Amino acid sequence: MANLSLKSLDKRYGNVEALHGIDLDGTDGKFVVFVGPSGSDKSTIMWLIAGPEKIGGGGIEIGGRDVAHPEPNAPDIATVFQNHAAYPQTTVRKTFAIGLRSSKMPRADRETRIAEVAQIHDMTALPDCKPHQLSAGQRLRVANGRAMVRDLAVLIFDEPLSNLDAQLRTQMRRESRKLHRRARYTSVLVTHDPVAAMTMADRIGIMKDGRIQKVGTA
Repeated sequence: MANLSLKSLDKRYGNVEALHGIDLDGTDGKFVVFVGPSGSDKSTIMWLIAGPEKIGGGGIEIGGRDVAHPEPNAPDIATVFQNHAAYPQTTVRKTFAIGLRSSKMPRADRETRIAEVAQIHDMTALPDCKPHQLSAGQRLRVANGRAMVRDLAVLIFDEPLSNLDAQLRTQMRRESRKLHRRARYTSVLVTHDPVAAMTMADRIGIMKDGRIQKVGTA
């Protein structure tokens, strides 16, 4: 587990100030959800944590280490995207293995780790299936597994349930919470769905106009 800390986080695009002094702490091992309407810049927070966007001011720390200016062996961060992106000709087993390509882990240990992640996600019976052979829920599990196979500090979810039907969204909310409890890393979800926030989060940050209006539990 690793504490994610946002300290007076600012972001500006030209003359437009997107984020205004975002502060957050006490997230170690928690499922944190940023919820708000379109245009509240909750996704900007996600991109700053994930790394593609550079911060304008303030800081981001994971486990007490600066990730806004990454150093060698910085804490590992992974993102599960809305479209559950997967290589169309890649099997479940190989998709899980992608996350370990740069690892120096011995091959036997890699295979053990892949098997553990497949079991957690109930995918042990489908190791040779490709994305088109899987349901939407199964594709989400594979996307989670591809991220989880690494030794993560923080896992970020970018509206991963929005493309699912209502019944499957309810099921996957429960599954995502269960996976979070098993894996014990810090999770961050950005969403416009208050139901997802209320049912999944340990801590909720309510966003509006680039500011956190309130932080608390459901």
